[in-house]
Amino acid sequence: MEGVDLSYVKDFADLDHKKNLVAPDENQLYVGWAKDGEWCNYTVDVKTAGTYRISALYGNAANTIKFSIERTPATVCNLPLATGSMHRWNKAEIGTITVADPGLHLLTFHYNQGNNFAYFDFEHSQRE
Repeated sequence: MEGVDLSYVKDFADLDHKKNLVAPDENQLYVGWAKDGEWCNYTVDVKTAGTYRISALYGNAANTIKFSIERTPATVCNLPLATGSMHRWNKAEIGTITVADPGLHLLTFHYNQGNNFAYFDFEHSQRE
């Protein structure tokens, strides 16, 4: 078993080409060198139960990713646009997730080969 592969946004690789759909901040950390079946855990402190819209800053493939809460499948999300390069970035709304209870939760991000992932935004949905 190995740890999650991390890198950071570099001027010469990620920002110099001027082809980003959404430009990440220089030195932004990201998950890279993704392989099929990899995952990483996050501890999240949910203030309000409900449904959240998920946006992702990602590079490369139009791919499918998944999230689990407390090791139970919670949602399948779709990266909508292939950017054409691991170092060409896009930010897009990719799906929703519902959290039944406020408080601390284990959120697991499941991914496959073909992408870099800088971050996710979770915005409480008023469309419930």
